[in-house]
Amino acid sequence: MHSDAPVKGLADWPQLFDIYRSEKVRGGEIVSGRLLPGLDTSSPAVRDALDRWPGPYESRRRAGAWELLLYRPAERRERWWLHVGLLIVTLLSTILAGDMLAGQHPIGFAPLPLGTGWSLPIPVSLRFDALLLGAPFGVALVAILFLHESGHYVTARHHRINVSPPYFIPFPPYVSVIGTLGAFIRLRSPLMNRRALLEVGVAGPLASFLASLPVLWWGLLHSRVISPAPPGIPGPYLIRFMDQEIWLGGSIIFSGMVRLLLDFGGGGEVLLLHPVAFAGWVGLFVTALNLLPISQLDGGHILYSLLGDRQQKLAFVFFALLVPLGFLWPGWWVWAAVVFIVGRGRVGHPPVFNKERGLTRTGMTLVLAAALVFILCVVAVPFRL
Repeated sequence: MHSDAPVKGLADWPQLFDIYRSEKVRGGEIVSGRLLPGLDTSSPAVRDALDRWPGPYESRRRAGAWELLLYRPAERRERWWLHVGLLIVTLLSTILAGDMLAGQHPIGFAPLPLGTGWSLPIPVSLRFDALLLGAPFGVALVAILFLHESGHYVTARHHRINVSPPYFIPFPPYVSVIGTLGAFIRLRSPLMNRRALLEVGVAGPLASFLASLPVLWWGLLHSRVISPAPPGIPGPYLIRFMDQEIWLGGSIIFSGMVRLLLDFGGGGEVLLLHPVAFAGWVGLFVTALNLLPISQLDGGHILYSLLGDRQQKLAFVFFALLVPLGFLWPGWWVWAAVVFIVGRGRVGHPPVFNKERGLTRTGMTLVLAAALVFILCVVAVPFRL
C-alpha cells in the first residue's frame, strides 16, 4: 500500500488495495486507488472490507484493474439544536401565514417614529387564540416540506452519503404568503455514480407529491364555491391573504382533483380555497420547481443520471425558457437567479466519479415517474393579483 500518510480505516487493507491518492475534501477524505491483481469487488475479503467502510464508495474497471474511490466522512456532531430551532420558528411563521389566509390579523403593531413623518411598524402583541386557526395550514405545509427533505435524507443515508438534517427557512408572514422559503439539506460527500444520484434526487419530489395529494383532497372538500363569479376575474381559483385577493393557476393534477371532488366547472364560478387546500397546492408547486432539470435542483440530478454530460445542453434550454416565462410571472426570473447563484454560475450538473454506470430498468421507471409528476404539477402562471 503506497501513500504519503496512513489513512484511517485502511490499516487492514495492505493485501487488497494499492492507494495512489488521498486528499481532504468537503469535510472528509477521499481515498483512490486500485485493487491488487486477482481481486475484484466480489472477492470475499474485499466485500467484507467495503461493508465495514464508513462512507460511500464506487468501483470501475480501468486498464485491466479495478479502481476504487472511497469517501470517509469527518467525525462531527450535528447541531440538532439549530435544525430543531429552525423547524419550530418555521412552523410558527407558517401558522401565522395560515392565520392571515383565514382572515385573521394575529400580530398587533405599533408605529415607531423615525422623524420627518416616517414611522416603522413594530410588532407589540400576538393573539394566541388566533394561532389555532392558522395551525392546519402551517402543520400541513411544514409536513410536506419535511417529507420532501426526509425522502432525500433517508435515501442518502441508505447510500452511505454524509448528509445534513433539513434546514428549514422561516420568512416573515407579512412578506411571504406562506411564511417560509422552504427547506434544504446539504450533501457533504460526493455522489459516486448516476444510480445513487437518481435515487437521492427523485426521492424528495416523489415524497412531497404523494404527501400533497391527501392534504389537497381534504382541503378541497372544505373549500367554498362562490357563484356567480365577479366580472373580469383573472382565473377560477382564489385565496385571500390579509384582505388581498390572489388568484392561482391550476396544474393538471390540481384542476383534475377539483373536478373530481367538487361540482365545479369553472364557468361563472370561483373556488375560494381553504388554507389546507392552498398548502396542498403549494406542495405540488414546490415539487414542480424542484423538478426543473437545471443545475443541482432535483430535476438536474435526475436528468444527469439519465444523460450524463449531455444533461448540460438540455439544462441550458430549460434555463432559457425561464426568461420568457418571467414575462408571465416575474417569480421565474427570481427562481432563475437563485438557481444560478446556488449553482455557482453553472446550469449543468457536476460530474460523478463513475459516469459509465448506467441506470437499471427500475431507474428508468423512476425517471419516467419524475417526468410525469413534473408535467402534472407545473403551472406557467402560478400567481396573479
